[in-house]
Amino acid sequence: MRRYGYSIFCDDIRSEAGGKLSFIGCYNAVMMTQQTFPLVLSKFCIHFHVFSPATQPYTSVTARCYVPGEAEPIAEEPIEVPGLLDQQRLLDSLPKNITVPPYIVVASSLVFSPLEIREPGMIHIRVVINGGPDELHLGSLQVMSAQA
Repeated sequence: MRRYGYSIFCDDIRSEAGGKLSFIGCYNAVMMTQQTFPLVLSKFCIHFHVFSPATQPYTSVTARCYVPGEAEPIAEEPIEVPGLLDQQRLLDSLPKNITVPPYIVVASSLVFSPLEIREPGMIHIRVVINGGPDELHLGSLQVMSAQA
């Protein structure tokens, strides 16, 4: 078992009744723009989930966002994770006869308003877990001009 995750890239994230989230203007694999580079998006959002086997609890999670034309992340945000005791209590409360190995899930959103993208390329979202040295890749979105 190993850690993994995924991301949703979209124009907006809205909180709904009952704790639901609505993702507005979701992108698939490519953001095709009619604008020339550099371009400025009035708002851009990334929602992500990170799954870790219960045998590998979290002590920290830091999200990093990379955009084309920038060598360093444009955002490096610590994400709140449950304390180790809370993670253990959650595991202890699970039925003992479950057949699927339990995972601990952390989810969060990054919201950029505005977001400048200097050139075509890939937007990446990655996380560093427990101070890392490695980054776990949670997804990418290719940004390109429709005029090319």
